[in-house]
Amino acid sequence: MKLSIETIKNRVSVRTYDKIKVPDSVVDDIKKYIGQIENPFQVPIDFRILDAKEHNLGSSVIIGENTYVAAKYRKVLNAEIAFGYSFERFILFATSLGLATVWLAGTIDRKAFENAMQLKEDEVMPAVSPIGYAAKKRSVRENLMRKGLKSDDRVLFEKLFFKGDFQNPLKESEANHWLIPLQMLRLSPSATNKQPWRVVVEEKRVHFYEEKTKGYAQEKTGDIQKVDLGIAICHFEIAAEELGLKGNIIQKDPGFTIPKNTEYIATYELED
Repeated sequence: MKLSIETIKNRVSVRTYDKIKVPDSVVDDIKKYIGQIENPFQVPIDFRILDAKEHNLGSSVIIGENTYVAAKYRKVLNAEIAFGYSFERFILFATSLGLATVWLAGTIDRKAFENAMQLKEDEVMPAVSPIGYAAKKRSVRENLMRKGLKSDDRVLFEKLFFKGDFQNPLKESEANHWLIPLQMLRLSPSATNKQPWRVVVEEKRVHFYEEKTKGYAQEKTGDIQKVDLGIAICHFEIAAEELGLKGNIIQKDPGFTIPKNTEYIATYELED
């Protein structure tokens, strides 16, 4: 099944599940899909489907879950970005199947998940997600969380995206062929909704940057905001492809003067 702009729009973080077991046929579809996910950074991501009861898995913010999907990587260059890109592809595929999901990192029983994943010393498991069916009504806890995190709020377009360099904010009316891919990027989930992506657009290239927040890079989970950038690049690329734009993700720093605590990540370049 091809991922789409509509899938991106339909994705929503769900923390309250109805306890109905996901059918084996649907789990098989997910197994097949996650076994084939590739990323532009050529970093292997090891996915596994985990039974919550068998491994005593859980999260303090999730109610009614039975099954989790987790993934891990070895500590190599670009691993966090590749993880975010690949895991979001799984999330969107699950969405296309009518399943509910949510990115979880800081609120899980990490030791239990790492044991279930047989995590090695040189490996990192940044995040996991339950898969299931959304309950008809959100729990009080979930409503409070969404309100506290301002989950549905997004940073203004002109504060995220720039034209030519970081001195010129980009208006939606100026985005041209990049408008919808940027809008879909803006819908990306991120750790505590920090939205750390900053983007400079040119006619044929779009440059992605990470605006770092102190405390979001840790030995146990890696730089979780680089994971967020992987998610953002995933959304952008899916939208661009659906619109008929043909391009590739490369890493070639354009050398712009950049704001403090900002790091170049990657570039989307249109084919000639």
